[in-house]
Amino acid sequence: MIIGIPKEIMNHEYRVGLIPSDVKTLKQSNSKHVIYVEDKLGEPIGYSNNDYEEAGAKIVKNAKDIWEQSEFIIKCKEPLESEFKYLRNDMILYSFLDLAYSRELAQALVDSKVTSICGETIAGPKGNYPVLSVMSEVTGKFAAQHLATLLATNYGGRGVLIGGCAGVQPAKVAIVGGGAVGLSAANVLVGMGADVWIVDIDMTKLVNHPLVINNRVKVLYANENGIKSALDCADGLIGAVLVTATSTPKVIKREHLKLMNKGGVVLDVSVDLGGCIETSRQTTHDNPTYIEEGLLHYGVPNIPGVIARTSSITYSYESLPYVLSIANNGWREMLKMPGAIGGLNAYDGKIALKSVADSFKLPYIDTNSLI
Repeated sequence: MIIGIPKEIMNHEYRVGLIPSDVKTLKQSNSKHVIYVEDKLGEPIGYSNNDYEEAGAKIVKNAKDIWEQSEFIIKCKEPLESEFKYLRNDMILYSFLDLAYSRELAQALVDSKVTSICGETIAGPKGNYPVLSVMSEVTGKFAAQHLATLLATNYGGRGVLIGGCAGVQPAKVAIVGGGAVGLSAANVLVGMGADVWIVDIDMTKLVNHPLVINNRVKVLYANENGIKSALDCADGLIGAVLVTATSTPKVIKREHLKLMNKGGVVLDVSVDLGGCIETSRQTTHDNPTYIEEGLLHYGVPNIPGVIARTSSITYSYESLPYVLSIANNGWREMLKMPGAIGGLNAYDGKIALKSVADSFKLPYIDTNSLI
């Protein structure tokens, strides 16, 4: 198979689809594979062209040639509008897609008839979404440390030290959603000494977590009373709600934000799928923040893109079993792997996620009918 790994073109997105060691594993799995890597793909995160060549890849000067020559494209982030023209019906695309938030991308997948496999919708053998989960861990940890930074006055925050100091109370931070992102953020915030509150609808997944058992965080139901208690006089808010393959519900309303301390920070990690906070909107790494309701908002959708070495290593490793199966056995066989059937997002001009197809009124195909 001819496999291509182009550079990401999203603003400050430096992740790579596969790191050199995993390219080597892919090449060794079948010496007939031809693997094209775009020139200087990994340089920003410490991987040289020579590293990829030693792994068995061929360096190609421009993305256009990789897209046009490859049967199987491996990316991290979804194709942007300028890349839609490269999608075609004899191509397999492996990438995160955030499809529920972008009708334009969904339409492009339909129009091109590309076969699209998405790492974020692969549940995996344990049902824990292994590819998505590792990105969520990175995102949650970065969200916590970045919120602490944004609280500084020179960034527009209210000048609060996240862990306080002798004689001064720590910052109060509310986290909406106690999944992989929320708990990763909570771990870091607790370690920095913050007063952390988590609101969620599912207590069963939280009750045995060490942070809860050891009373390191306060956990409340995500109802009106719980949300108001968590946000009352809060200095920071992290939105970490995920409903897989569906636009995120607006859990936090504008009136809830009025309870927070002015100059506080709102960081909505779920903004890539619409956001769980009413005032959230997508921003970029170049222009990441804005003020609304007297609060500093951060809405960058590709947070792991600037933690690119860490993110690339874990994304590549967790994706590799599925990439190997697609390359060596075909995408239909890959979908037969335990928990992998949800990975198909589009095929032959139809969307394979019913919630997305219904939302955008696009043709739907049941993946079970293909395998």
